[in-house]
Amino acid sequence: MKILTNGKIISGGKELVGYDVIIEDNKIVDVKPTTEISGEKTDLKGNYIAPGFIEIHCHGGGGYEFIDATPEAFKKVCEIHAAHGTRVIYPTISATDYDTMVRVLQTAREVKNSCALEIPGIHLEGPYFALEMCGGQAPGIVRDIDRDEYESLLEEYSDIIARWDYAPEKDKDNAFLCDVIAKGILASTAHSLAKYDDVLRAFEGGNHLITHLYSCTSTITRHQGFRHLGIIESAYLLDDMYVEAIADGCHLPLDLLKMIIKLKGTDHVCLITDALRPGGIGEEGKEYTDCSVPFVIEDGVAKLLDRSAFAGSIATSDILLKTAVKAGCSIADAVKMMTETPAKVMRLDTKGKIEAGYDACFTVFDENLDIVDIVI
Repeated sequence: MKILTNGKIISGGKELVGYDVIIEDNKIVDVKPTTEISGEKTDLKGNYIAPGFIEIHCHGGGGYEFIDATPEAFKKVCEIHAAHGTRVIYPTISATDYDTMVRVLQTAREVKNSCALEIPGIHLEGPYFALEMCGGQAPGIVRDIDRDEYESLLEEYSDIIARWDYAPEKDKDNAFLCDVIAKGILASTAHSLAKYDDVLRAFEGGNHLITHLYSCTSTITRHQGFRHLGIIESAYLLDDMYVEAIADGCHLPLDLLKMIIKLKGTDHVCLITDALRPGGIGEEGKEYTDCSVPFVIEDGVAKLLDRSAFAGSIATSDILLKTAVKAGCSIADAVKMMTETPAKVMRLDTKGKIEAGYDACFTVFDENLDIVDIVI
């Protein structure tokens, strides 16, 4: 049995002081007042202890991306994000060809249990998107839904695919959605021109997540004078819709991040990095041209070379925490959107809280919100 003491516990949107966390066999046994627990203890030295941060949308970091489909890439990306507080990660790959998807999925199977982070499954961001909403996706690879292609992937790799993003307007009969959900895979709306009717149809079919809200998500349009809601308005109108927010301080200005959290609530917002290859290392001014969508690091974010849009972020989980607090969130609420809410979205029933019965998976940080490396 292990006892963690002298830490400020952040869990369930609250802060607890004067309590110890009791662990046995990698599970939390109990959380009790310090005065009630005796025995050998690990001193957290007054730092914050939170459930391990869960990253549900991350492409890479440390100079590597998961789409590289090599054991080295998987391990290096996990190492750098682990150093910045992430404990669970869903490796994300952008729209790509069938063979590359297969290589990534096969690599994930091989190395998922030997990385610095827990990998429950792979996140496929595409390729069934609206061409007009490519953003940082490769326009030459974005395509209509290919039933033979996706059925083959579901048949062979449904055990390692955790989530699949697509544009609902390309799935008029919800056939793709139904097939994905039938395999226990989470579906999400992304890079889409969907109107409210499309979003509602998908929502009623089981698609309850919007990928990086305000990035390549449609908004109100007019057709012969009549206005039609887009994805953004649908996200607010549907109370039980979850949304991702790229909280790198660039994709969403602080006021907009604050508005998203105010309107959706911490129960329905997941903070994500959407980090690319330079995640965690920055490299201001460096151009990345040897990739499907070339980009440059400028002003602390990855931009397309023509500066017409962002290509992704270079953030890590500690940056998300600091950005949310800058936007006016309490530390407890910021942590909730990085732990409890993403755990609920991804159906991780034993993660996201510091309570009896949950996994003994933690992130420790100091009063400056910097990650502290404490051996537990």
